[in-house]
Amino acid sequence: MKKNLLIFCFCTAVMLNACTPCETVTTHVITFEEAPESLLANSPYGDNLYDGSYPGYVNNVTGLGLGYLFSSFDYGGYLFTTWNGGAVSRWNDTATEGYTNQCSVYYENPYTGQGGYNGTATFAIIYVSENSTLYFKEPGEEKVIESIYVNNSTYTALSMIKGDAFAKVFKYEDSDWLKLICTGLDATGNETGQVTFYLADFRTPQSRGVVTSWSKVDLSSLGKVHSIAFTMESSDTGAWGMNTPSYFCLDNIAVNME
Repeated sequence: MKKNLLIFCFCTAVMLNACTPCETVTTHVITFEEAPESLLANSPYGDNLYDGSYPGYVNNVTGLGLGYLFSSFDYGGYLFTTWNGGAVSRWNDTATEGYTNQCSVYYENPYTGQGGYNGTATFAIIYVSENSTLYFKEPGEEKVIESIYVNNSTYTALSMIKGDAFAKVFKYEDSDWLKLICTGLDATGNETGQVTFYLADFRTPQSRGVVTSWSKVDLSSLGKVHSIAFTMESSDTGAWGMNTPSYFCLDNIAVNME
């Protein structure tokens, strides 16, 4: 009898275990840690972003890429080059002011000394302009981008904290602010929604001021998108547009693979 009872209990346990639904992982998080040397900004200034050699980043698992554009033009007999969009970086010089340090994040993990989210080394620097997007390489592809982590670049943060030749010091007395706008677009180019996040907020005495750590931004309300376009707005804006440097840093993009 005891032997039969043991067999019954064993069989019941096996049956119950077999009926338990398997957990399926549907979210892939892009941390940029897999990026090879050729995809990294090769200096805090990002010299390789200006010579036409940078190939642009696309994640192999999700097919999600960073919009990037290199351009050159002749002005008075002199050749000038520029770029905009996104590139991968590991720089986190939080002391050097100005555009020569445009590829650094304004953050240093107290345990690892690295600048990426959660103590990692790698992240993306986004120079906001016409090509500052996340996009799926495959035409017509649409997926939910659940969330991202964002932080200020050193160039932008120190400009707001100390001011520079073009931009003012941000103050509570002036109710200053810097806003990131994430706009979802479907495969036909129609807008699916917007999510905003303040990279600096001095609008009330209780506001957090300049963001100096990685912050999660929930993008799930945008639904399935083919791309997300990034734009920025600032309280420090003149006749030619924003005076505040239009950079931010991006990490840990959570993509729902369903």
